[in-house]
Amino acid sequence: MSLTPGKCFKPMLAHPSKGIDEVLKKFGGKDDFACEWKYDGERIQVHRTQAGKVQLFSRNQLETTNKYPDVVERLSKCLAPGTKDFIADGEVVAWDVDKATILPFQTLSTRKRKAADSNSVKVQVVIFLFDLIYVNGKSLVDLPFRQRRQQLHQKLIQVPGSVFFVTSMDTKDPEEIGDFLQDAVRGSCEGLMLKTLDSPYLVVIGGYNGEGRRQTVYGAYLLAVYDSKSKEYQTICKVGTGFTDNDLRKQFKEFGKLRIKEPLSNYAYHRSLEPDFWFEPKVVWEIKAYGLTISPRHCAAKGLVDPAKGLSLRFPRFLRVRDDKKVEDATGPEQLNEMYKKQEDVANFVYKPADENDDEEEDIS
Repeated sequence: MSLTPGKCFKPMLAHPSKGIDEVLKKFGGKDDFACEWKYDGERIQVHRTQAGKVQLFSRNQLETTNKYPDVVERLSKCLAPGTKDFIADGEVVAWDVDKATILPFQTLSTRKRKAADSNSVKVQVVIFLFDLIYVNGKSLVDLPFRQRRQQLHQKLIQVPGSVFFVTSMDTKDPEEIGDFLQDAVRGSCEGLMLKTLDSPYLVVIGGYNGEGRRQTVYGAYLLAVYDSKSKEYQTICKVGTGFTDNDLRKQFKEFGKLRIKEPLSNYAYHRSLEPDFWFEPKVVWEIKAYGLTISPRHCAAKGLVDPAKGLSLRFPRFLRVRDDKKVEDATGPEQLNEMYKKQEDVANFVYKPADENDDEEEDIS
């Protein structure tokens, strides 16, 4: 999947949790994660082309540009010097101009679905940006979240009273999270958003002929998870990014020794993904990805999330060879299924104060 300003893609959504212990348990408590104020508004995906055209999309991938002409106008002022085009994720909230404070979601819901121009708008809004997905012709999805956030602060600028960056901190300390939550509530927010994503360990089972600069090496590889119960290697993605030229040359030599004429009987794959060369399952790689998605062409965790479909990685990128991992140590389908559920429930995790009357976020697009 390639990114292009003007072409919306499905965002990762959040689900609520009531307790810090639950969050820490699901995150594993090993590393810091990003805590952000959760604003009570409407999720917005912002696209700006090099020609200056700005489009807005809801979390359901519906265009809402005409609903927010004032936001479109202000976003033209948020570019840092050198920034030409971008795709960013944010939240639009109702705004009290006189008090410079956030207004309840109910106020935002009274805003008309289409406004003639910014002068006809009665309910004023601002936008809080929290992620930069694409900038200056380059996708950022293969970068760790913290690096994307750094790029957000470098490539875009805040506009007083119009465009802001979300308030955030990195921590795994329960007391700090609790204090930060109270700050968010005092700031008229509904809770905290917590973000992380595990990196799976995958087995290389095939290679594809390279083109252009990669004519003399493999251009991409077919990767799989390992099912210790069925002894199957189930495909999960093709990966062709993250490699240096030296990586590719070295891998071409190493995998040349592992070539086999036919796939092993325990390779589970779709015919449309058949590589030019099959390999013995000997090498484990750590892969970075933007998320997991259900796939009709991949077999990983098939039957666990969907009865007829497997899971695949979104925007996979090679990180490193894991010589310390045997193929038996590679990510398995059940673990992958947990990562998928963790992504849905935790990767964008909403931590709110306990309230029996809480409802999930409503989409008003």
